[in-house]
Amino acid sequence: MSGQPLRVAAVVLTYNSSDDLPGCLAGLMAQQGVDLRILVVDNASTADDRARMEADFRAALPDGRVLPARNICPEDVAPLPAVFLRNKINAGYSAGNNIGARLAALIACDAVLVVNPDVRISDPEYVRTLAALITSDPATAVACSALRNLSGAQENPMSEPGFAEELSWPFQMLAAAVFRRRKPAAPLPAAPCRVEKVSGACFMIRTDFLQLTGFFEESVFLYCEESILMAQVRAAGWHMMMDPAIEALHAHRNDSKGDPLPRFRTWAKSRGQFHKDYGGYGPVRQSLLAGSRAITLGLIRGRGYLRRQRTSDGGAGIGDGT
Repeated sequence: MSGQPLRVAAVVLTYNSSDDLPGCLAGLMAQQGVDLRILVVDNASTADDRARMEADFRAALPDGRVLPARNICPEDVAPLPAVFLRNKINAGYSAGNNIGARLAALIACDAVLVVNPDVRISDPEYVRTLAALITSDPATAVACSALRNLSGAQENPMSEPGFAEELSWPFQMLAAAVFRRRKPAAPLPAAPCRVEKVSGACFMIRTDFLQLTGFFEESVFLYCEESILMAQVRAAGWHMMMDPAIEALHAHRNDSKGDPLPRFRTWAKSRGQFHKDYGGYGPVRQSLLAGSRAITLGLIRGRGYLRRQRTSDGGAGIGDGT
């Protein structure tokens, strides 16, 4: 990390993301003051969606190349400003991002910006600012910005629930459904500061930390990656930082994913894996939390039933507002 601009790889993991990818690429291509390499990793999208993304990638980055995700020669990739990597299987969020992160290490990137395709970056100094923050202290593993969603709420910084809070999640869910209230978000910090946990939608991580810890944990397919990364950073004696003066937009649309029950089942499995490997809870507490997750899944199932009933007969039901 000399006087030359830092080399950062932006890893964009896609899965049927053709509607989102062009906007994400536009923000990355506008970045200044940093040697940015764009690595799009497609996690086995449908043939039509992948074809659309490849066409958009080639139009936006004509000097980039489309390559298979496996058996890449780093010497061929190092001079390129961007690559689109075709992954044959969808092994999940962490496994997909690891394809890009490992390539970033091989082409001597100082840091990796993990950025979802539905994230919009309008500040041309965004990546440079995060890179300066993450390299200002040799013990900073992760850096993030403010991250606003489409409703205007901030998704950073995140916090990890304690045992009692997590155990009560089903009751909090019921209360939110009955009283139509949600937990107020914490205010943004006034200046750059250490944070406990960051959103997985957009964050920067140092390459040397990834190499130290063996890259992203692949034991979960999706969800709880933020909690696992938090635990890894703590165990290594490093920390995370946030700069609230810069911001990205997380243009995520919950209504575009259909029935939430399969997603909550995946979340419940990932949460159990996190507690088993990193949570520090004994068998009794793990069992209690597993029961809490089972109740949550039951509530999600019941909410779906009430919504279907409402659709079929025009009536309203408790839980329709959550």
